[in-house]
Amino acid sequence: MDRKLQQRQEIERLMRVSESARSTLDDAALLLKQRLDFPTRIRGSLKSHPAGWLVGSLASGLAASWIFSRKPSSTEKKHRSLPMKLLGLSLTAVQPMARVWLSNQVKNYFSTPRRSYPESSPHSDAF
Repeated sequence: MDRKLQQRQEIERLMRVSESARSTLDDAALLLKQRLDFPTRIRGSLKSHPAGWLVGSLASGLAASWIFSRKPSSTEKKHRSLPMKLLGLSLTAVQPMARVWLSNQVKNYFSTPRRSYPESSPHSDAF
């Protein structure tokens, strides 16, 4: 009987050890999954440090534009006057609204039913 008791105790000890190892592996797998989840890590970093990301993106954009900028082909530069600059800026700002308006007009034109024959007027049957 003593031998069965020792075996049972050994089995229970092994079960506790396996349960402990299983929980340790689960924790390690969860930690690894969190470390490899880049979209979530980036999203969290953006929420916690938005100013750093803004400054970094601004600096990298300026660096890229400086590196990849073309040299002017001619030595003389064209200078536009202030009214021309404002006109160009306003046309650039109005362009998206004009596209939306034009697409709505085209949709309305094609969505209303059209008749292929002219409507007869009530006075044309009098003759």
